[in-house]
Amino acid sequence: MIVNSKTPKQEFVFQSKTGEKCPSSGNSHGPLVTDSIRGEILCAACGLVLADKVEDSGPEQRSFTMEEYSQNSRTGLASTLSIHDKGLSTVIGSADRDAAGNSISSYMKYAFNRLRTWDSRSKVNSSERNLRSAFALMESVQSKLEISDTVIERAAYIYRKALTKNIIRGRTISGMILAALYVACRESNVPRTLQDIAMAGNVSFKDLSRHYRVLVKSLELQVGSFNALEFVSKIGTMVGLSEKSKRGALDILHRAHEKGITDGKNPISLAATSVFLSGVINEEKVTQKSIAKASGVSSVTIRNQAKILKKQLGLE
Repeated sequence: MIVNSKTPKQEFVFQSKTGEKCPSSGNSHGPLVTDSIRGEILCAACGLVLADKVEDSGPEQRSFTMEEYSQNSRTGLASTLSIHDKGLSTVIGSADRDAAGNSISSYMKYAFNRLRTWDSRSKVNSSERNLRSAFALMESVQSKLEISDTVIERAAYIYRKALTKNIIRGRTISGMILAALYVACRESNVPRTLQDIAMAGNVSFKDLSRHYRVLVKSLELQVGSFNALEFVSKIGTMVGLSEKSKRGALDILHRAHEKGITDGKNPISLAATSVFLSGVINEEKVTQKSIAKASGVSSVTIRNQAKILKKQLGLE
């Protein structure tokens, strides 16, 4: 309920009720209270309902989840590229009743059945089926890797662009949509490795790498490298590293960046090496094998990188 100054609707109600006296104060009704849920205007002094069925002229409620959309919104989902029809298609309902709730005639039932059949047939084509399969897989991977909707929207745009240029032909849908998702993660600097996406999408690392190279080359994408700092927290959490050691790993990376040691090196291997060195310095029980498994790089790479960092930074 909202108690405020009189709106034009309230002013009209107030003037129409001036002849009536409020039983509580003996004066004209007021102040007026608007109950937007029940659509009523009532007197705050005596509680008398002065008007009902008042339309809500305020803005539409904002919704952020599927449940809130179904409960609060009158317009449904917003337009998005991550849905095969962009959320703009119409559906002919299955209820054989009119707007008043009365049953329709047999002739109209037959007509609507034919309309539903042709409506469903008109939406089925090769591109439609392709997008349905691709976005269904991407939705499942999104929940597994906890990727934001912004990255998913960018991945859907890249995949639609590849489909328009006929790059998908002769290649698997799963490989191309996951490659587009990896490109979107790289562009948004979201720390998800190629191995993470391959495991979540149940495809081989080699196959996904091949699709990724084809996608970048065909669309002439300028994909930057990851920031090694983004992977420290993820790797440290997976091996059970303390917050002190994580901060130490970040400090090692900052020092290495200032001296130019990180130039041309794999950011994931640098993050894994800094986590290992920080764990050893803080006397935590971390092994190269566990860090290699968490980061997706080999123990040999971590060992070689550790030798370089220890020598260049003077670590003991």
